[in-house]
Amino acid sequence: MKKRGLALIMAGAVALSSAGCQSGTGSRETVDKGGETKTESTASAGEATTAAISSEKVKLTICSPDNTFGLSTDPELQQSVIDMLKENTGVELEAIIPPISSYNEKLETMMAGGDVPDIFAISQATTRLPNYVAREQVMPLDSLIKSSVKLSEIDQDYYNALAIDGAVYDIPYYYPRVKGLFLRKDIMEQYGIELSNTPTTEEFITEMGKLKGTGIIPFSFPKWIDNFQFFMNSFGAYAGIYKNADGVYVDGMQEPQMKEALNYLKELYDTGVMDQEFITTENNTMREYVYTGKAAADIDYVMNYSNYILQSELAGKATDVQPIYMLKGPDGKGGGLNESIQTAWCISSECKNPEAAIRVIEALVTDPEIHAAFYNTGVEGKHYNIEDGIAVPTDKAANSGYSIKYNYLTDSFIKDFTTLKFQPDEKTQKVLRIQRDMIEMAMELKGDKQMIPSGISSLYDETSASITNTWKEVVSQIVLSSTSIDEGLKTYKNFWNSVDGDTMLKELNGH
Repeated sequence: MKKRGLALIMAGAVALSSAGCQSGTGSRETVDKGGETKTESTASAGEATTAAISSEKVKLTICSPDNTFGLSTDPELQQSVIDMLKENTGVELEAIIPPISSYNEKLETMMAGGDVPDIFAISQATTRLPNYVAREQVMPLDSLIKSSVKLSEIDQDYYNALAIDGAVYDIPYYYPRVKGLFLRKDIMEQYGIELSNTPTTEEFITEMGKLKGTGIIPFSFPKWIDNFQFFMNSFGAYAGIYKNADGVYVDGMQEPQMKEALNYLKELYDTGVMDQEFITTENNTMREYVYTGKAAADIDYVMNYSNYILQSELAGKATDVQPIYMLKGPDGKGGGLNESIQTAWCISSECKNPEAAIRVIEALVTDPEIHAAFYNTGVEGKHYNIEDGIAVPTDKAANSGYSIKYNYLTDSFIKDFTTLKFQPDEKTQKVLRIQRDMIEMAMELKGDKQMIPSGISSLYDETSASITNTWKEVVSQIVLSSTSIDEGLKTYKNFWNSVDGDTMLKELNGH
């Protein structure tokens, strides 16, 4: 089969070292089919994982939701991915694959019962990981990462994003998730909307206001209030407790700049720029509005650009979309909605063979073939067949809801996927090149994201969830005009006093 490389997709790729090709030398142990151990040169570490594979049969449990293992919920197809991973790493794996809709609950149940998988994926990592660390259910991974040539080449900043007290407990597998705004270009042209990739807050309201009376929703927004942080960034405001420029923990809801941000959010709603029904809008509904042209713009992950091109075409409303990475506030501040590293791999503190566990994670994160199979494409002959260099889903896979996606080509840490035996069509390649450039720009213009480690303040550990819920409720009431800004902030202040918030800040600041 003639191979057509994926080099076109990688044009403009970020300057990370190739995870699939190393130049170091040394040796490694591998297991042949007869169970014997042999030593090989590691002049090309891309041919196998870096950690030595023991001749002893190692059995580990691995837990990840059912939107992995090859994007199919069919047990036979999922097992083919598990078998592929086993063959690559020499580790016997028992997989636990809860539905994505209940994954967090299932994992929490296992954690609470002490039945922690050896290897497991976490989502909403910025809030969940500190709890696991505080309960001593995950092990620090610094030394294991250092021992892996491939994993140690991932930018340390991505490990530091979730580090706790200077220790790393997770291994991410993609760039930090950043949200910006997507604006349909056909609507821009039709109604004379002129906005750059980084317009001012004033320009955004003025230009989007041109859609009043057209029947088109200017800006669709989901019910998830934490997305308002995108606009708060424009005023230097931060929802929740955070460490300010002076290195002092403060409560963002009570900082003066928050009032400016709330005024702007209320203006977006009161002027009709923001969808008047946003409080009940799900993410999928929001996206569908833009795909079909019912709405001109929305807020979404920058790495979803390709979905807008494909889905708008499928809806018979084909268009390109313009990204807006940030809105510049009165003082020139702003930034994309930084959700940091939200999904990552951890190893249980009770794992009996962490070296084998890190070998599995290394393959999932840095091996092009394994990464593509696990997160997207599945296994050749099971999920897809190759026809003229293009991967075509098998009937069995298609009937299980599987469809090939190529986002892994732009948002993983792996630079080189040219070893794969198939590629997207040329149109998809073009879209993915653009998407890669957008992700790079979003990384440069992302806003602040902070994580407070557990164990610093017992008050914070006890009340952090209720603090978050309270500020979200207050902000939603203010935007919807069910309370004024002053009254809403007064309500929040009363709550703050009820949980002894000032003492909490003293604990966090070491007083």
